Amino acid sequence: MRGFPTSIQVRNSVSLAKSIILQTKNSFPTDAKMIIPKKTQKPTKILKPHRFKSTQEPEWAKFNDQYNEHYSAPTISQLNPINHYFNIADVTYEWSVASFADIPSEWLKDKYRGQESDKVTKRFPGKTYVPFELVNELPEVIFLGRTNAGKSTLLNNITTVFQHATLEKSAKMSSKAGFTKTLNCFNIGNRFRLIDSPGYGFNSSAKQGDVTMEYLRERKELKRSYLLIPGDKGFSDLDLGIIEFMRENGIPFEIVFTKMDRVRNLTNFKEMVTASGILNYPTLPQLIFVNSAITKTCSKRYGIDRLRFSLFQSCSLNPLVKPTKKKVN
Repeated sequence: MRGFPTSIQVRNSVSLAKSIILQTKNSFPTDAKMIIPKKTQKPTKILKPHRFKSTQEPEWAKFNDQYNEHYSAPTISQLNPINHYFNIADVTYEWSVASFADIPSEWLKDKYRGQESDKVTKRFPGKTYVPFELVNELPEVIFLGRTNAGKSTLLNNITTVFQHATLEKSAKMSSKAGFTKTLNCFNIGNRFRLIDSPGYGFNSSAKQGDVTMEYLRERKELKRSYLLIPGDKGFSDLDLGIIEFMRENGIPFEIVFTKMDRVRNLTNFKEMVTASGILNYPTLPQLIFVNSAITKTCSKRYGIDRLRFSLFQSCSLNPLVKPTKKKVN
């Protein structure tokens, strides 16, 4: 792939941010601005429960315990209320930005930089004309990954009731690589935000990489990053470069292996994980394994409850917390 470094050695975050993004003929619109959707009442979607009969747990599903022995496994009493939270929490799309400075709260920080404000009653002085719910400093997590790694699909996966096979479409999905072009923000039950980032690699642009890197370095509300690795493809040099970037900049992260139902040779997969060197890190990230779809041979969405638990931990949320905004029945 022309334009990529042949080594994952990174001298500094600035050079890495420029080198890991694939330049393509598809230019990113320079006049892209922050998009804040109008509040509309969405019709409730009726989803069909899956009809597949129970099958034996796939061997790779056991990796969630085998590769995370150094972490305390969540208990049923912790998972049940967290799963219920995601079943009833309202998922609200809040904004899309092509520039870090266009994030509502960052735009206001820059506008009122150096000015005093009354912290008791409001965060910014004067009339901001930006809805308070967009700047209320909720904790944030971000999904990272190459184009077509399954970021939007995974977001829809964690916000869909377990008993449903058809995913709710909180985030738009496409089989076309590079479909997501901006940072997209979703409010999950008004307790935390999940950011869907543009993919890097094929059909991406340098501008998309710049906004993601600046978000990782500068966003104070960011609590943890989740790097998505397609299980059937394994690590690329770009993935390892992102990991090095986060380690050098002290950005907490976990790794989510997606599309595990497509992995045909688990022995080769385990060798790939070992060869990547991530198991030798002083602070080993959690490794979470999920499937891409419910099928006759994979009748359950494995690993999603583990990921949900990790999201709660990252945002310092009590498992018993309730969403303040719920789905409309």
